[in-house]
Amino acid sequence: MGKNSSSKHEGSQRASSLAASRLEQAMSEITMQSSSMKQGPLQLWTALEQIWLQAAELFMEQQHLKEAGFCIQEAASLFPTSHAVLYMRGKLAEMKGNLEEARQLYDEALTVNPAGVEIMHSLGLVLSRLERRDLAQKVLRDAIRIQTTSHRAWNSLGEVLQAQGKNEAAIECFLTALDLESSSPVIPFTVIPREL
Repeated sequence: MGKNSSSKHEGSQRASSLAASRLEQAMSEITMQSSSMKQGPLQLWTALEQIWLQAAELFMEQQHLKEAGFCIQEAASLFPTSHAVLYMRGKLAEMKGNLEEARQLYDEALTVNPAGVEIMHSLGLVLSRLERRDLAQKVLRDAIRIQTTSHRAWNSLGEVLQAQGKNEAAIECFLTALDLESSSPVIPFTVIPREL
């Protein structure tokens, strides 16, 4: 019975690896075709970048970091200084345990997109892990100032304050995060298309 479940797991891994390989091949073909056209509208290029980055995110969720890196490279070949590309490179570096590299990439992404709440949130968490909690607190407060309804930023700020021994302030942040999370949409309203 153990052998059977082991072979199912191996088969699942092979299928996942095969699917990843096919996705990489298909996306490379699309990129090569797009590169040869060079005159395509910006929307096409932007959509292709988003597809690559979404694929990278899916691979990261499955802990397939090599494949995620490949997808991010493809997106970077289209828009090397895109804040979305820099942010995903930072997430990948963070997953690999390269916190200082992740911090630098998040900083670069914020330079391109100073109002990026998700970038600020990730930067705040990395700064906290690097034990630079005062700066982490400032970055997370900036994120909250831009998007007061971000329950994730409130929760992370609470964690940073708690690590600093500021328990009363941390509790307030945690309570705010809980309250906001209960009314938070599953998908942010900014992602939902205006025309259905």
